[in-house]
Amino acid sequence: MPLIHNLSGVVIKCFKKVEHAADWMTGAAGPVFVFMCWSLIISGGFIYFDVVVRSLSPLSLFLLLPFLILVPLNLYGQYYLVTHVPPGYPAPKPSGDDKNRASWLIPNPKSLWSGERWGFRKRGRTLTGMSGGGESSRRVRRCRKCDGPKPERTHHCSVCKRCVLQMDHHCPWINACVGLHNQRHFFLFMAWLSTGCATVCVTGYRLFLATFDYYAEWPSITPKLGFTLIYVLCLAIGFAVSVLMFWHLYMVSNGETSIESHDNSYLSGKAKKEGLIYLNPYDLGRRRNIQLFFNIGPNGYSPYTLLFPLALPPASNGWTFPRRPIPSHPPTKSANLHAPELADGLIARANGLGLGLEGEEGSPLNSGGHAEDGMGGYVMGDEEGLTDDEEGGGGWMDLGDPQYRFGEDDR
Repeated sequence: MPLIHNLSGVVIKCFKKVEHAADWMTGAAGPVFVFMCWSLIISGGFIYFDVVVRSLSPLSLFLLLPFLILVPLNLYGQYYLVTHVPPGYPAPKPSGDDKNRASWLIPNPKSLWSGERWGFRKRGRTLTGMSGGGESSRRVRRCRKCDGPKPERTHHCSVCKRCVLQMDHHCPWINACVGLHNQRHFFLFMAWLSTGCATVCVTGYRLFLATFDYYAEWPSITPKLGFTLIYVLCLAIGFAVSVLMFWHLYMVSNGETSIESHDNSYLSGKAKKEGLIYLNPYDLGRRRNIQLFFNIGPNGYSPYTLLFPLALPPASNGWTFPRRPIPSHPPTKSANLHAPELADGLIARANGLGLGLEGEEGSPLNSGGHAEDGMGGYVMGDEEGLTDDEEGGGGWMDLGDPQYRFGEDDR
């Protein structure tokens, strides 16, 4: 047994070193991926205008004019923003280079990228915030890896080596994490890239076939082989990015990130085995979820801001988020549901159905251990369960410490 124990320790250390090496390689290769992406979208745009646009009739050119203006504007603008706007960090006040990068997190109405500069103003007020003396003493979890605050929906990125607000994933194509402040730009870049690829494939199909004809007239500067390669890339990239975009839209409509999607799927399955229905606390309904993600609609900006590359603040400050209430009516009927203690990360709400669980004030909701009357109950993910990740929990910390920035400056 001691030999097996020692060998297992060696194997775990080896896996850790491989993981750290992979994280380092991902971070080191990030600038290369960004350079590749810029090269592809710039060369693709030049080739499209050189080959396809010059061959269009005046009527076709007039009909395609909105695409010829909006697609390049947003394709290059959104990619610039997603690679330059930090995702947002629950860290001490930055200094030096970090301070310059963090200036993106404080909306400047005079900035060229500001919505206010172009007449788009926010309607109403910010939905969530941590202004006020009572909130400043609120406790949040401490990250074990970076020893900083870890609010709800925050995760530690092993590549960036710091916690990220409402982290979705680390993307090597932008050499950064997708988080609270740049997730809007990430999605819109995918949307406009998909639109651009579709435009190339539809309007350039005839010319693509002409590249296989040796005797076909070819007045463009771009050689036939160059257009053939770009067209094939648009087919492949357009399909792949479109699938990824619609998957992200599905998660956004459910009020979850990529990380939370895995957590919610696991917790939903676990609750189902107990005869309960799991609720994502941040799911406010598909329409409202989408509005909050893009910060449009009530208390947000105009939906027309989706048509332009603008650096708009998110709907939340990253420390607090609006939550759905527990339904007052019981879910669909079933019989003899048993609910023992659930895993960490679930707060049980039995709607008074006798699950033997404690209410919010510490008193039992009802006596007994079964859900009688043929009705089940609900469970909802709590802040700790949906915040923590592997080795991420390091106790609690007090936000009253002035070194941590939050509230109005963090929007």
